[in-house]
Amino acid sequence: MAFLTPVSGFSPGVSSGRGAAVTPLSASTVQRAAPVAAAAGQESRGSGLPSITGAAAAAALLAALGAARRTRRQAGSRREVDISRRAENIEMGGWDAETQTTNYVNPWQQRVEGDMDIPMDAKPVKTGWKFHRYSGPVYKKVPVAEGLTFPLDPELYYPPLEPPAPGAKWGDGRSPDGNWYMDIDGKQVQYWQGVGKRKTACAIVRLVKGPGQFLVNGREAIEFFQNYPIWWLKACEPLAALSQKNEYDILAKTFGGGLSGQAGAVRLALARAMQECNYNWRPLMKKAKYLTRDWRMVRDKMTGQPKARKKTPYHKR
Repeated sequence: MAFLTPVSGFSPGVSSGRGAAVTPLSASTVQRAAPVAAAAGQESRGSGLPSITGAAAAAALLAALGAARRTRRQAGSRREVDISRRAENIEMGGWDAETQTTNYVNPWQQRVEGDMDIPMDAKPVKTGWKFHRYSGPVYKKVPVAEGLTFPLDPELYYPPLEPPAPGAKWGDGRSPDGNWYMDIDGKQVQYWQGVGKRKTACAIVRLVKGPGQFLVNGREAIEFFQNYPIWWLKACEPLAALSQKNEYDILAKTFGGGLSGQAGAVRLALARAMQECNYNWRPLMKKAKYLTRDWRMVRDKMTGQPKARKKTPYHKR
């Protein structure tokens, strides 16, 4: 997850195997013991008793070391109590057969409206894929990684120290409420994002409520695609097929490959952004294969041949 980033430079104590953790003597302990030892040495030099000087310095150093050990021990005990208290809020994910609900909320587990009302014979043929319910740790109805306790230790992780709210997605630059926002004329406007690929081209598309503008790399799409209508229509086909072209603005960024490949990458990225915007559009786009990555690639040139498909003519003599 994005909010689980360890602090650089942290090195916990190394366990000795039988006793407590062994940590090197800190600079603050030596600084506290040095004035005491110096004062004891001055008193011994004035009295002319060198043996008493060594004993006083050793006693002062041992007292400082003992105080440092007690401080570390108390801090460790407090941390153990805190960790045990935080671990009490962790439970394992499960399914309640009586209420037909789970004790967690998976934001990526979405359903189309009216899916339960469709008869089974009208649904697509099952592929044999089996659904496995989540059974890992859960914290406040949010699935989390194993071995973590919340709130996270600020000495080990950067904030935020708490997971997002139940049902909110995270990652990919989302805000704490699980949505994307961009600044337009000083206002925070929500948008939906998708990433697509075709051949060696990649595209990132942002979908924003608007009159229907279509920009690619900061230029008008028809100009970017060299006034070739096939590439333009191919890029915005998912939105046009659902009659939503004049309801949303398309802001695309493409790189790699050629114009044909970039048009295909924009098409896939746009379909994924539309799925984030309205999940009920997914069945239609899935049926039209707008959400399917086109796996076709340019075939490599063969060794000893002029091109990928072209072959040298055969001569018997």
